[in-house]
Amino acid sequence: MKTGFCIKTIKYQLRCSHAEWFISTEGYYRDVLNFYYHLLLHRKELWNLNTFQMQRELECLTIEGRDGRKPVYPLPFSKVPLYFRRSAINKAIGCLKSHLGLSRSVDKTEEYDPPLPETIDASLTYFKGMYREFTDTGITLKVWDGSSWHWMECRLKGSPFPANAMVLSPSVVPGSKICWLHVPVKQETTDARNAKERMKSGDNICSVQFTNTDIFAMCCVMDGDGKQLAVRTCRGGDAYRHQCRKLLDKIEFSRQYTDKDNVEQPNKKYYIHLKNLSEYCAHKVSREIVDFCVEKEAKVIVLPLYNTDFSRMVQYRSGNFTPLHLSSRIRAYLKYKAWEAGIIVLEHSADHTSSRCAICGGSIKKQGSQYLCENGHQGSRFLNSARNLGRKCQEDFRKKRGCLNKINI
Repeated sequence: MKTGFCIKTIKYQLRCSHAEWFISTEGYYRDVLNFYYHLLLHRKELWNLNTFQMQRELECLTIEGRDGRKPVYPLPFSKVPLYFRRSAINKAIGCLKSHLGLSRSVDKTEEYDPPLPETIDASLTYFKGMYREFTDTGITLKVWDGSSWHWMECRLKGSPFPANAMVLSPSVVPGSKICWLHVPVKQETTDARNAKERMKSGDNICSVQFTNTDIFAMCCVMDGDGKQLAVRTCRGGDAYRHQCRKLLDKIEFSRQYTDKDNVEQPNKKYYIHLKNLSEYCAHKVSREIVDFCVEKEAKVIVLPLYNTDFSRMVQYRSGNFTPLHLSSRIRAYLKYKAWEAGIIVLEHSADHTSSRCAICGGSIKKQGSQYLCENGHQGSRFLNSARNLGRKCQEDFRKKRGCLNKINI
């Protein structure tokens, strides 16, 4: 079986003696970064080179050579460490290549040409040479205090590194009260087959239907023949809606006292609570779905894909801070969590999945969270939609790609 890898970022709370030095270091980093970025904009002949070649050319243009070569564009800064400089160069190259790739995308019209940003506001990525003694409980970082460089020991608070994971270059993200260390970790996945290979081998699939009720997601696991094996309801939508409403009521009540405050964002702490609550629930639901798939040995997760205008209309009508509105964040978290577990996530058209019976194919009438079929079948309409979505995906692979046997309803 083919194996692959996934990269996820773990956040650690950074505790140190001089947190203000991170602000100075980040400001210095952005100055160097924007110097190289504007140099890249000026030298368009470098744009077609690969990243390594661009880095070499930029260093030749700005750094004095060992043979006495004078730089054409000498760095207007003093005391710029080697790996600090290379981190800034790589970030500048990445921003430029991201823009060029976006503007050349085949999915965009010819008139689509997003403007290049004038400056880049990026957090400092620490390359090796700028940090040492790195564990999941502490790290020693090289920081700039405004006039000189220092090695500063820091303590880390967070989850331990995953077993057998490769730790990549961390980034420091200063906050208003807390500094964070974002650590990317690279892990091997047990199954890197594509969707066609999984469908062809008849692997179990899990179809998911999102709702705006107490059920965040209705999950239905089916085998390669479309037979239902297990069902899971991910609940908590009503509690999430209630907690959000309480916070929104507090914000509305306090407007009469805070709207005239001379602050950047009144009631900021409540908005932070809303953001944290949404992230927590999205992580919890996505983890529950992935764990259910691992338990039932499902190798494919199928999510409903709607027309863009329809999705926008439904989310608008459901309102912000509702279970259905949170589904977009759950989808995003599902993709990387599932791949880490060797599961692939597909999005498939959900047309007609809620208008016909999954048992007999007859038309149905909705009665709240239930449905009634013209032939007498009844049950949860969310489970019915999930069944139809999974079988429709399998049928599509069978017809267009010859992966499965005919599905018997």
